[in-house]
Amino acid sequence: MAERFAVAVVGGGVVGAAVALEMARAGAMPVVVIEREIGLGMVSSARANGGVRAQFSTRANIEFSRYTIAELERLQAEREGLPGLIQSGYLLMAGTERSEAFLRSGYELQHDVGLDVEWLTPEGILEKAPFVRAEGLRAGTFRDKDGIIDPHGVVAAIAAELKAHDGIARLDCDVTAIRQEAGRFTLETSTGEITADWVVNASGAEARQTAAMLGVELPVDPVRRNLACTEAAAGYPNPIPMCVDIDTGVLIRRESAGFLIAYSNPNDPPGTDTSVDPAFFEDLAERLGNRFPFLEDIPIDMKKCWAGLYPETPDHHAIVGPTPGMDRFLHAVGFGGHGIMHSLAAGRALAEVVTLGRSETLDIHPLRFARFAEGDLIVEGAVL
Repeated sequence: MAERFAVAVVGGGVVGAAVALEMARAGAMPVVVIEREIGLGMVSSARANGGVRAQFSTRANIEFSRYTIAELERLQAEREGLPGLIQSGYLLMAGTERSEAFLRSGYELQHDVGLDVEWLTPEGILEKAPFVRAEGLRAGTFRDKDGIIDPHGVVAAIAAELKAHDGIARLDCDVTAIRQEAGRFTLETSTGEITADWVVNASGAEARQTAAMLGVELPVDPVRRNLACTEAAAGYPNPIPMCVDIDTGVLIRRESAGFLIAYSNPNDPPGTDTSVDPAFFEDLAERLGNRFPFLEDIPIDMKKCWAGLYPETPDHHAIVGPTPGMDRFLHAVGFGGHGIMHSLAAGRALAEVVTLGRSETLDIHPLRFARFAEGDLIVEGAVL
């Protein structure tokens, strides 16, 4: 006989695990998160660069980050530091008039919603990051509650909380079909049939395929993003803020004894390849010297380079909420590399949709699925 659940979450990355946890905490029970791998968070979550920030250019993303970072602080305290949260800050730097205007616009919005962000002069930037190239610096922003986490640790902390709240993780289990019958959903899986009152699509890079099982066309496509780590680099502080060169899109932070370097080429096409793109190193060679020339003399450790997938939507915002015409088929998808930093907020919002009929803690109207058909998009400019 089919197992019966109130909520079935398809996809056990950090977002799916967080959604299941928040459902359990809100009393939407029983809840199951279904993951095809043998553990939670083993695909895109495991390939994250570990940054968490609230310095975004739209209210929705700011609020999702602020909520999730507060929850990560709680997990850090209650789970003996398991998330690995280091609040060393995010430092965003501008060296052109256009970049400065972008930072100013974001800063004003962030202050408008009550976010504690500093506006920095070039001298203020160099106090926090004396190793960056000073020439041409115009301004920067900094928030000390931003920082980095251990992606594995965050998933482990959420999984422990889920278990403590009697949520179920069904691992090594592949969902092969979903159908809706008489107000309930039936999920065919590799380990048997499951029925649920609600289904949440939290399938990350495969969100489009999961939605298609119910005949829904979802505008989410995965794009490869690459990261590189250098060999050991002595003589630099550790930790440092996550340092972002807005002019070029290059960002750096410390990683063990070296540095992690990332750059997301906005012209990269959709795809599922997670091998490191050789063109990534050419992109870095062209851009690294603008603000981080000291890294040009520190060799890349080719054994410590990797790539992951950003599930992207046309406006670089997630889809969080119900499907038009199918209200009990919910989505928490399309986070575009911001899954960890928005995961617990998405979970809280959907848990309230299920238990209260609407999201009360967070405004998910800007993230509704229907915005694409309505032509009401809000574009996030701070995509790193």
